[in-house]
Amino acid sequence: MSSSEQALPAVAHSRTLDDASVWFWQFLKTELAPYPGRLWVVSRMVISATIIMLLVMTFRIPFGFLAAVYTMFLSRENPQATLRSAVRVTFMYVAATAYTIAGVMLFVGSPITHFLWIASSIFLAFYAVRVMPDYFTAVGFGFTLAGAIPLWDQTYLTVNTRTEDTLWLGGAVIMGSIVTVVVEYIFRRVHPASDLHIGISQRLTSLEQFLRQLADNRPVSEQVQKLISLYSSLGASRLRRQLVRSGYAPQFTAEMNTAVSLLGRLVDLAASLEILGGARLGSLSDSDRQRCRTLADQISALQKDLQLNRPPQLIDIPTQPQSSELLFLPEMERTVALITQVFSNRGAIADLPVPVATDDTSQPLFVSDMFTNPDHLKFATRGMLATMLAYMTYQAVAWPGLATSVATCIITALSTIGASRQKQFLRLMGAAIGGVIFGMGAQVFLLTHFDSITPFALLFAAVTAIAAWIQTATPRLSYLGVQMALAFYLINLQEFTIQSSLAVARDRVAGVLLGLICMWLVFDHLWVRSAVDEMRDAFAHNLRLLAELMEQTSADDRKQAMTRVAQLRDRINDGFLAVKAQSDAILFEFGGSRPAKLHMRENIRRWQPTIGTLLQVQVTYAQYELQVPLPDEIRQAHRAFQDDVIRVVRAMADELSGRVCPPAPDVRQSAATLRARIENYFRTTGVPQPPRATDVMTLTDNLGSILAPLYQDMHAAFVRRQQEQQAGPHGELRDADATS
Repeated sequence: MSSSEQALPAVAHSRTLDDASVWFWQFLKTELAPYPGRLWVVSRMVISATIIMLLVMTFRIPFGFLAAVYTMFLSRENPQATLRSAVRVTFMYVAATAYTIAGVMLFVGSPITHFLWIASSIFLAFYAVRVMPDYFTAVGFGFTLAGAIPLWDQTYLTVNTRTEDTLWLGGAVIMGSIVTVVVEYIFRRVHPASDLHIGISQRLTSLEQFLRQLADNRPVSEQVQKLISLYSSLGASRLRRQLVRSGYAPQFTAEMNTAVSLLGRLVDLAASLEILGGARLGSLSDSDRQRCRTLADQISALQKDLQLNRPPQLIDIPTQPQSSELLFLPEMERTVALITQVFSNRGAIADLPVPVATDDTSQPLFVSDMFTNPDHLKFATRGMLATMLAYMTYQAVAWPGLATSVATCIITALSTIGASRQKQFLRLMGAAIGGVIFGMGAQVFLLTHFDSITPFALLFAAVTAIAAWIQTATPRLSYLGVQMALAFYLINLQEFTIQSSLAVARDRVAGVLLGLICMWLVFDHLWVRSAVDEMRDAFAHNLRLLAELMEQTSADDRKQAMTRVAQLRDRINDGFLAVKAQSDAILFEFGGSRPAKLHMRENIRRWQPTIGTLLQVQVTYAQYELQVPLPDEIRQAHRAFQDDVIRVVRAMADELSGRVCPPAPDVRQSAATLRARIENYFRTTGVPQPPRATDVMTLTDNLGSILAPLYQDMHAAFVRRQQEQQAGPHGELRDADATS
């Protein structure tokens, strides 16, 4: 073999490492980059946690680490939401504490009954995590048990001491909740802008920049395009949820709900204008440029009025909108005028199609199938077996410092292998960074030189700030921040002195490792479901929602159809996040089927951006169709095109779910047929072809050019997969998942 041939593998390996390092650096830059409001959130967390630390150290309050770490769990959209979240958490801890005290009173006297009570209680904790939609409320029961079980195993303590410490489990969390709520209210007085106002302001600013660039005959900048596309994809559902949680008066909430919905529609119109404008955006007439400039001024004035909490200056709605070469510009002008009239109680907005604002706090306490779905019992059984294995292990070796393994099992349990391992990995990394680097590092290099609480408070605040900054990233990284803080607090906020012994940190990090090992041995090998199946099902569900969205264009009730389009768009966007979460989880699944899983992951990751573009075009299409219906002579061909689009989208969903389905129609041919029918209609009638007919042809061509290649790509991918499965076991995905 030549020297050049021997060098090739090393070069390939080096390139792989380089690519991985570039990806990781870009990932960190994206996750840790500042965004509006992030610094304020982190500041509130740091102040709340530091105040709790001072109270714990001053009054020697047991389990102070729980009080501090819950400052990162409570909602921060506004003080009212924080208060409601604190009340739910407090209720759960009070109930869990009462349950624990009653249980130990009945069963602690006998080792057998005590062991069985622990096992049944752990089962109940995992069952609560599974059947309660509010995760942080549900996990409070498990946290109580994780603290109470090792406490009641310490037989050298008196019963009174153990009972008092058990009561402090809930008391510490209540104290932390009170401090967090008070800090929230004080901060809101100092910094009145809420997340709701920031979200509205950012959207209005992006729209203003978009229109001013059009007015100056400049190409729309890439940054503005991304922002418009992002806010169009996000929709207004999150703003509506923040609004209903805000605690405003009912009348003002209803008015703002309408304004937020109109703002979401305004962003959609701008995104649609970008999609359909094309070359027209760079060569506007003088009148259209002036209208864009005027509209930008109106949006700027609207933003200032909302920031100052004063009624916007009214803009009259023209009875006959002035025509424009710029598609959707008249509708954008009308929408801005409607926003200014929302707060005047005028009848013009009475019949507007506005989605209803919903609040997560109105969700039921338990899922509807808590007693009928066997998966809940399987999940709880897996978690109980893994946790009891960890418990029996550290009891058998008489190493009580490993009791953190119980909490590790409870807080890293998720329904799929990959998602659970992803959480376990972040838990391990958080324990390593927060416990070993920050915890042990501070013990070795800093704590021995501190002679007062002031330098310790500065160290505590600095570590909390780093953990809080990470915790406010996306779900892909946020759990790492929580675990860093928890590991650091477990070492330095359990005893009421500066901790100088490395044995405490060693034991607690080792307990995390024991919990992860037990979860891998039991939880990840019994009744598991692959993350690739979850990802595939979520993606197929999004496709079916897209088909339902297209059906709304032919609905008879225009108001109800437009509301339904907005609701479906929000649900599809939530589905995109679910697909992305499972995509990350697949990387943590191993076994013989891993290559097939990664191949499926790459396919879906490649298809999802196209689905996002398809969604934007479909929303534009639905808005246009519900506003500008075609003549009856063309409607039949138009309906045939819509039916073909729906059939293709549903065929993709069926193939993704493994169902056998007949070949789908060619939507590009359907679009060409509709175009020919429209052109022939206006040619034979002698009527000049109006701009709306051209717009419909543009929209249908765009839908066909996006959907047809996507279907062909997906169909070819699944045909290849079926051929690989018939050729041998290496291509099998579902059967391999069952044995991985």
